Amino acid sequence: MPRSALFRVILACGLGALVTHSFGQEQIACFTPQSTVLFQGDSITDMNRGRSADPNHVLGHSYAFIIGAKAGSTYPERGVKFFNRGISGNKVSDLQIRWDSDTIAIHPDFLSILIGVNDLNGGVTADEFEAQYDHLLAETMAKLPAVHLVLCEPFGLPTGGFKANWASYKPELDRRREIVAKLAKKYSATFVAFQHVFDDACKRAPAETWIWDGVHPTFSGQQLLADEWVKTVNASLGDPLFSPSRNSAIDPQVNFERDSYDWLHRHADVLSEQAKANPDVVMIGDSITHFWGGSPSANHVNGPKSWKKTFIGVRVLNMGFGWDRTQNVLWRLNHGELMGLHPRSIVLNIGTNNLVGDDTARTNTPEETATGIEHIVKVLRTRCPDANIFVMAVFPRGFEKGNELDRRISALNRILLTKFKDPKNSVLDIGQELRQSDGSIAKEIMFDGTHPTDEGYSIWGSALVKAGAIPKAR
Repeated sequence: MPRSALFRVILACGLGALVTHSFGQEQIACFTPQSTVLFQGDSITDMNRGRSADPNHVLGHSYAFIIGAKAGSTYPERGVKFFNRGISGNKVSDLQIRWDSDTIAIHPDFLSILIGVNDLNGGVTADEFEAQYDHLLAETMAKLPAVHLVLCEPFGLPTGGFKANWASYKPELDRRREIVAKLAKKYSATFVAFQHVFDDACKRAPAETWIWDGVHPTFSGQQLLADEWVKTVNASLGDPLFSPSRNSAIDPQVNFERDSYDWLHRHADVLSEQAKANPDVVMIGDSITHFWGGSPSANHVNGPKSWKKTFIGVRVLNMGFGWDRTQNVLWRLNHGELMGLHPRSIVLNIGTNNLVGDDTARTNTPEETATGIEHIVKVLRTRCPDANIFVMAVFPRGFEKGNELDRRISALNRILLTKFKDPKNSVLDIGQELRQSDGSIAKEIMFDGTHPTDEGYSIWGSALVKAGAIPKAR
């Protein structure tokens, strides 16, 4: 079997962001390798979960346990981490109190929230519920801008103590369901509708089979929740690696390329280095940035002299990763890179690999790639509000001017120039400086038509200094 075909088989078994496997009547979600999935809510999610690291009880016995157990047993090699932080009796205001420690600090890639029945039963008005939930979600997206947000609607059935007053209770419950659907749309979240699932289930068996007290699902009801959650999330997120219907450039992904270095190991090196670096300048990008020089060190560098000359006396953190695309940068940022740093300048050079598809990611259009870069800049601006962000126009590729890839790069750069006009979010285009007078690229500037030589890096370094991206040495 050819390597590319073999890799596609492996990918179908677990390397996609969400691929499928048999899950009862539905499908099981297989999450991105090394991703973190967090379930938040009240007693419906809690379901007697343990409060320690005891693996027998850590997920309780709710839908979160069912989803985590099946996904974990089907794809154990993916190393996906599942957390349940539901707490019985919680309202939105209770989530807010513990949000930093129980959500933000976990840095989830997927965050699922099911909340609302205690707000209704506890006298919180619909308007108050909406305002508090809206505030919580705004804070979440500001701190975790790349998270996949899943909002689940509250639900109920006329059983137990709710049977007698169901006629007056249900309209208020429906109002909360509408609010959650509205917020899901506002924050581009996946919306999971549960009420219709229980309504349909009651056509097969009495309501008490599914929810015993009007609020809490039985074990059979929890299975319904898990099935619907998985079905909806699969349909919403699909497989962004290859689906033409989704912009893969904005879906955070681990880098699956087989390159000359260990991608996750370098990510760990960056986290370790940034804890002590206090950089003036942060360089973010792909192999063009990675193999220029600096720290964390690469296994080889192509521009050591120009790096030393450009950044003499300046503290610099190199967050370049070979073969990275925009989606890989978003994953890294969502997993701690740049957290707590206050650089004066951030230089972003990313996008060239988005325009080249292979076995690990499809080709993005210039428009998709520009949107991916825009998403990165939004994260950078949120995380480092005082930094000057320099978005590099993508460097030309290929020795001959006007090749197909070079034309796509030119189209991308034209879009970038329209998107970033703020002086603090500016585009720096050095394409002409890298070309010869006839528009071609000399091997003395880019030895393979893509990666600069030391001389090529000197051109980039000089442009950064001239643009004010390199602060004076302290």
